[in-house]
Amino acid sequence: IFILFSFICFSLLGSASSQSMRKYSCALLSPRQLNIRNLVSYEKQQVPTDAIMFINAKGIRICVRANQPWVKTAVKRIDERRAAK
Repeated sequence: IFILFSFICFSLLGSASSQSMRKYSCALLSPRQLNIRNLVSYEKQQVPTDAIMFINAKGIRICVRANQPWVKTAVKRIDERRAAK
């Protein structure tokens, strides 16, 4: 329950030390590799941890460690899709 409460607080309040107050912040990181085809957007975050928040086609936000090779590939593919539009 405490972990859920912490995530909700970070989600609603954002991080006070960030330049702009974000509606969501990565408090928990998923250990799983996501299907790149289902990801439509992302946000880079450095507070409270260096992470990427992916947003899938259903609008679900999933945070993962930014330094993983598959994450870098996913970010590159999303950027390429954006540039092609």
